[in-house]
Amino acid sequence: MEPLLFNSSIFVSFLFLIVTGVFIAAQFKQDNSIMDIAYGPIFFLTALATFMYSDSTSLLSLLLLSATGIWALRLSSRIYKKNHNAPEDARYAAWRSQWMQKGLLYFYVRSYIQITLLQGFIIFLVSLPFILSLNTDSVSSWFLVTGLTIYALGLAIETTADYQLDAFIARKKTGTEPAVILTTGLFKYSRRPNYFGETLIWWGLAITVLPLSFGNLGLISPLVITYIVTKVTGPMLENIFLQKYPTEYQAYMRTTNYFFPLPPRRTRIS
Repeated sequence: MEPLLFNSSIFVSFLFLIVTGVFIAAQFKQDNSIMDIAYGPIFFLTALATFMYSDSTSLLSLLLLSATGIWALRLSSRIYKKNHNAPEDARYAAWRSQWMQKGLLYFYVRSYIQITLLQGFIIFLVSLPFILSLNTDSVSSWFLVTGLTIYALGLAIETTADYQLDAFIARKKTGTEPAVILTTGLFKYSRRPNYFGETLIWWGLAITVLPLSFGNLGLISPLVITYIVTKVTGPMLENIFLQKYPTEYQAYMRTTNYFFPLPPRRTRIS
């Protein structure tokens, strides 16, 4: 337990410094949605700093660090392309307008707690498999291969789904796409295939550390991600689409599963 607590404290210390730096940068730019771009790199930079500070020689932690880096690079580059030179995301802009009514100090405190520290806490929980992997020479080949295979599958699904979605949005902007919602490709089998792929990534990394001491704590990581995409962000998007395209999206919901990719059906799937 002591090595776990020590590594966790080191990780949290670096994480606190990095997310606070992102918060300061966001205030200078007056754009709290910078946190979305920084989200992936914060994972990797915190893990890298912790890995180097701990002088870890663990092959498992090196592999998980690399896996996190690949995931973070893909995610951050995609969000950067979408948000570069764009105004503050509508969600953050709405919060800014609401919180600023109570004064600048309130806005800073509320932004730091609700955006920065909350994201930091989530990052810590999701990073538990990496923290558990530090300073251990124990590697189970079966769990490692199984976990990394699931990770790779999830990354492939998420990347493909995001590519299909971005291409669809680009066609809509140029007026060459007649459909109002994307129902082809991976989206034929799931309304949120990118979210499904994201959860597979973290389930895979959690599996790699299961044989370790306190390895079961690593399951907190995918459980948190799965809860967020199925109970928080996913339902928010569903409501947005239902308001914008009520007829089309209700028809889509009747034939297409929300999360797990399944063949389209004629009966309604909630």
